[in-house]
Amino acid sequence: MRAFLTFFINAAIFFLIAIYIDSCTLQKNKLPNIIFILADDMSYYDLSGLGQKQFATPHIDELMKEGLFFTEAYSGSPECAPSRASLMTGYHMGHCRIRNNRSVRGQDYLLEGDITVAEMLKSAGYATGMVGKWGIGLPGTEGTPDKQGFEYSFGFYDQLRAHGYYPHYLMENGKAVAIPENYGFDMERTYNHTYSPQGLHTYDENGILIPDGVGDPSKAINSQDYIHRKGLQFIRDHHKTPFFLYYATQLPHGPCITPDLGKYKEMPWDQKHKEWAAMMEHLDRHVGEIMETLEELNILDRTILFFAGDNGYSHWGYFNRKAWENDSLFNNKGPWAGGKFLPMDGGVRVPFFVNWPGNIKPGTSDEVIALYDFPATACELAGIDAPLTDGKSLVPLMMGKTLVEENLHEYLYWENGSFGPHAQAARFRNWFAFRDHPDQPLQLWDLFSDISCNSDVAGSNGEIVEEALQIFMDSHVTSEWYVNPGDSEELTEQKRMKAESAGTIQEPVRANSRYPEDNLEHP
Repeated sequence: MRAFLTFFINAAIFFLIAIYIDSCTLQKNKLPNIIFILADDMSYYDLSGLGQKQFATPHIDELMKEGLFFTEAYSGSPECAPSRASLMTGYHMGHCRIRNNRSVRGQDYLLEGDITVAEMLKSAGYATGMVGKWGIGLPGTEGTPDKQGFEYSFGFYDQLRAHGYYPHYLMENGKAVAIPENYGFDMERTYNHTYSPQGLHTYDENGILIPDGVGDPSKAINSQDYIHRKGLQFIRDHHKTPFFLYYATQLPHGPCITPDLGKYKEMPWDQKHKEWAAMMEHLDRHVGEIMETLEELNILDRTILFFAGDNGYSHWGYFNRKAWENDSLFNNKGPWAGGKFLPMDGGVRVPFFVNWPGNIKPGTSDEVIALYDFPATACELAGIDAPLTDGKSLVPLMMGKTLVEENLHEYLYWENGSFGPHAQAARFRNWFAFRDHPDQPLQLWDLFSDISCNSDVAGSNGEIVEEALQIFMDSHVTSEWYVNPGDSEELTEQKRMKAESAGTIQEPVRANSRYPEDNLEHP
């Protein structure tokens, strides 16, 4: 009798455990997959759904139309590396580990103590993958994606190397993967392409690229195609359980080059315009293939997709025009002041939308939000508490709920930038405030009536100016390795000497200047 009772009790316990495990598995499988597609240096009006007339982005347009588009969305920074660090950690430039493309010790990196959104989601049971351009941790540092919560990573860890679309190698889970098919590619010709009014790349009569310098041009491998295949494979490998994929495409960052000019080959444009249009079509095609894969795997309705640009207008830089000058053919800049490298409205305003079939009602939101809201948003979607950051969850907005408070953010804050290392800026309500240096007077614009920031109204809005100055003071925490607003040249030089004596200089590697056989570890 006792043996039977013991058997019965053990069986009951096993049954209850099985039910609990099944319940946990069911609950886990109800969590949405999360994909964040970050376009690199895409101009606001490079999307035909926002008004581009010279080329089309139908797949992105459809997702945007069927999703929620944020009309007042901002990146964390006006340039690549800090924007990505802000997105990954949820901090604005006054608190973020990375605040510029370069610090006094070169290309800086995240530390082990930094908590990324990948680490947050991993704790909730998500498979985590990153493909594309990382830019916030060189090989050999603690800032690489494989050490920052990503179980799988493939692409460029060094953002300078990501200038090349036919690299000698890519990084996979901390190790170099050789691409001998691209050995010898003439990267100098590609760099010179940016500064030459003539097209320097070679295309055949069908518009197919002939990569200069490689042994067999027909076997050359386009890095973004390679990265894209790895991204699709990650989705296939993890589609049965919740996954997070950070898809940080190179496209359409220059120098301009494309494997196929396609239908733009016959357009009466210069070569670089043909290439840019084809690069945008390349990006759009990849987005379409991601959605096709989700549909094929029958996980479209449980996958939420975020899409954004990483910083403001940069197109001028690849066409050898004056800073922030609009393109007369593509007209893709928009009305905003400034552009990449400076924290003015045009340097940080980006297109951003979220799509989740059957869950998010199509439409627009004019709430002022930032890409550093993503970690808090992802945590709420995953059913976990988010660490305290500068970001706020967008889930209530995505679900169509009315905010309890008047605004999601009291303000957004920026500082630093390669064109303004002492600059500070803030967006609060209808106001955009900016100053080049703490010694310079603050400029103020009313975006509701002056979207192009043509009329400085600081002189007639003293209370608003004081509010902005208080935001600047409250938002900044001193950075050890970056130039802080107002730092003297002497102090900056002392920082640099400190970095040199400590052996912590981290220099990025120029595209195709190194082979995987070389020592990839940095000091």
